[in-house]
Amino acid sequence: GSGGPRLFESNVPLAPLLAQLSRNARDSANGDGGDGGGLDVSLLLTGPPGTGKTALAHHLARAVDRPLVIKRASDLLSRWVGGTEAAIADAFREARERGHVLLFDEVDSLLFDRGTATTSWEAGQVNEMLTWLDRHPLPVIAATNHAHRLDAAALRRFVFKIDLAPLGASRAALAFERFFAMPAPTGIAHLGHLTPGDFAAVKRQLRHRPARDTDDLLERLASEGAWRPARAKLGFCPA
Repeated sequence: GSGGPRLFESNVPLAPLLAQLSRNARDSANGDGGDGGGLDVSLLLTGPPGTGKTALAHHLARAVDRPLVIKRASDLLSRWVGGTEAAIADAFREARERGHVLLFDEVDSLLFDRGTATTSWEAGQVNEMLTWLDRHPLPVIAATNHAHRLDAAALRRFVFKIDLAPLGASRAALAFERFFAMPAPTGIAHLGHLTPGDFAAVKRQLRHRPARDTDDLLERLASEGAWRPARAKLGFCPA
């Protein structure tokens, strides 16, 4: 498993945020929620592949006790004029009617900088997303590996901007214990840029190729981490 909110390296403290969302959901269920039950929250999850954006979306949905529905931009984008806007509207309508938490993955393809649009209908899909974000009464999560491509107005719409980074030494050690059920070797501190995804990949390998010892596990983790290019800091402020 992903090991809970402590296994995310985040610019926003996640445990108190999840706890508050859970309280808001309970208040809403008990009829004490006031304006929309406090569930009209939008969260932008950024960070490189493997840092746990989808896993965190599942945690957020569990906190409010609602199913998570994932819509990838590649599933919504249409070659027909107006088709993408219709697909976006349908996704929001369905989530509201069924009480789902909505996750838009690859959201940089839907909320791209309108200054780069070459036609008016391209900008129209960004406008459609922003309009729905403003009035949707339930949690909406958006995830991207490419936050620098997002429209500036879109960035302002999100209540929380959560940037997930590769694990620091203490969380990498915790991940080692959680994924492999053994104490972390001191060598884990020398492996930079590991993500929860790297640990999950190595754990999957063990079913087919058991590890000799902890050094073997460290080598495999280092190998997984080496596949991912280092990234420059994005530079937007914590929410």
